Amino acid sequence: MAFGKWISSMKGLFSEGPMKELSEEMAETSQVKLTAEDVAYTNEFRETFNVNSPVKENIRNSFLFSMLVMASHIVIADGKVEPEEYQFLGKFLKENFGEEAETEGMDVVKKLVAKHEELEARKPNAFLQLIGDCGSQIAGSLSEDLRYQMLSMLALIVKSDEQVAPSEVETLKEVAVYIGMKATDVDALMNIDPAKAKDEWTWMKQ
Repeated sequence: MAFGKWISSMKGLFSEGPMKELSEEMAETSQVKLTAEDVAYTNEFRETFNVNSPVKENIRNSFLFSMLVMASHIVIADGKVEPEEYQFLGKFLKENFGEEAETEGMDVVKKLVAKHEELEARKPNAFLQLIGDCGSQIAGSLSEDLRYQMLSMLALIVKSDEQVAPSEVETLKEVAVYIGMKATDVDALMNIDPAKAKDEWTWMKQ
């Protein structure tokens, strides 16, 4: 059982007195969300999204492919592709999954980006449906911790060129909901004050 869930389950044992206050404080602390720069990628994350894992049949049926679909959605969120976004994603894939994943993964993302307009012209919302399908696979199969790590990677794509457009944040929140997370998770990852989230889209470099 994850530490946060274990702490939460303990709350029922302490219904009154100092132990109640302590258990509630610990539970709240365990739910604190990190900004994207502070999220650590675990070995479980690397193994889950590694296309060479024996539990994956091929890249099109893997969690890695779903993550690449999400990444391509983020890359085109502001209507243009910045070189910094591709550079960050390539480096991320290489560092976490190896050179083969970098080469094949970037090829997949670039093809998805190139095909986006064609898909939408042929069948409106086709790409969004693909995002929804991939999001459902992620939401139904992976733990919240793994999903938060994936969402942090997508947030770092947005931050990579140091120019955050409102459409990028909205798209990131859209993806968060598709993978079973909350829009407020994006506020935490992007270091946006939830109270100002509707009209404040800039982020302060850490």
